[in-house]
Amino acid sequence: YGISNISANGVWDAASNTLKAYSKEQEYAITFETDTALPEDMEIKAVCDLEGANSSAVTHTSGNNYTFALTLPDSDNSDEEVTGRVNIMAGEVTIGSFKVIQAKKPIISVSQSAVIGGSEAVSGSFVASAWDLAKTDFVTSSNTDMAIGNLSESGTFTVAMAAEMDQSFAKKSATITLVGATGDLATCEITQEKVLFNFDPASLSVDYVAGNESVTVSSSNANTADFPGMTATSSDDWCTVSVSKASVIVTVKANGSITPRSTSVYVTYKGCKSDAFTVTQTAGVPETVTIGGLEWMRYNVDTPGTTVKTLPSEVTGTRLVSHGKLYQWNRKVAWNTTGSVSNWDATVPSGSYWEAANNPCPSGFVVPTNTQWETLINSCNTTNGGEWSSSDYGYKVFTDKTNSDNKLELPAVGSRSLVGSLGEVAAIGRYWSSVNCNTSTAYRIYFDNSSVNVSNSNKQYGFSVRCVRQK
Repeated sequence: YGISNISANGVWDAASNTLKAYSKEQEYAITFETDTALPEDMEIKAVCDLEGANSSAVTHTSGNNYTFALTLPDSDNSDEEVTGRVNIMAGEVTIGSFKVIQAKKPIISVSQSAVIGGSEAVSGSFVASAWDLAKTDFVTSSNTDMAIGNLSESGTFTVAMAAEMDQSFAKKSATITLVGATGDLATCEITQEKVLFNFDPASLSVDYVAGNESVTVSSSNANTADFPGMTATSSDDWCTVSVSKASVIVTVKANGSITPRSTSVYVTYKGCKSDAFTVTQTAGVPETVTIGGLEWMRYNVDTPGTTVKTLPSEVTGTRLVSHGKLYQWNRKVAWNTTGSVSNWDATVPSGSYWEAANNPCPSGFVVPTNTQWETLINSCNTTNGGEWSSSDYGYKVFTDKTNSDNKLELPAVGSRSLVGSLGEVAAIGRYWSSVNCNTSTAYRIYFDNSSVNVSNSNKQYGFSVRCVRQK
């Protein structure tokens, strides 16, 4: 007896009579034809020598045609394909056989399963027999943001990663699946998340002088103490930053302004940008100075509730940025120190003192009394600054007789007349007091390049305002 025309579902190589079995448990329908008819009472069976294999009874279908089912379990060898044979026997005689090669046990993995921070594509690899794989897209990702690339039948691929991120980045994850001809073969997992930064201190406050401070960086998930390759960035050039291992060195220039300033600093590590921490620097020049027991603002009132931020000595020429605005007595309307104006109120302001509702000074400060102006004059030596000319406006310097570091500078802004016209610019300074002299006039301080005194003027005039701390 002999057999011919063996075939099977699945991957069958007729030329070599070989069944290429898949790695996953599978039942295969085997058919064959005998060379001659076999007696009806003859036992025909199929025997497979692979461990765990099971062959059903051989069934006579018609004529010389027979069939049986061969079931193979999951492959457990990832190193190599397993080869065996199936012998078809009539009684105790082998009348034919074929080879069985079972695919390797499939394995898939990535070189880095938990990615912290930005990254290039992560490499991956798999082990599988060629016929066990799907014809296309035999490695897939469950997340389109973590797509598969560079896929090769030789067993390699890559998983796309976000190269850069900030603290708004939400953790991403994907299941990477090795897809077979009959279904999924194996999986692995991959995640990517931002670096979690901590700063100590959480914000930095520095004095107005030049210097440097250190901020320590740590992370709860970056698994590093030294942060190799970390960079730091500042949003302003008065504050520069550098990195030394896990420390950000913050270097500030001296602050010569009356205004405190702040900037933001962030670090970048592994392509991940931190939230910013704030560096705040105190004002270099105090906004007030105390002379004769009174705390004076160092700057002229600008629009109501504000002051200019520049001393006359800090600029040249007309020194316009140090002027501030002009005010009529007991009125909270600001007028420019240059050009013409419209809607000037030529009526006499009412009141016997400068009322709180009309106070143009910043909170906590008021227009000084005539007595306070006199106290200032008596407590100071006065000198001149500037050329007192139309191209180089003058200003008066009041220096505390008991402490020469305490100074006030009052620019000679000029004034506006009863009808609002501008005059006396660069040569004369007049600053209101809060005290009424009579129904038509109020006290003010007057100075030019040779004198300074307290007297009175019509309330409709527009004069400068300098404030004193309210007591």
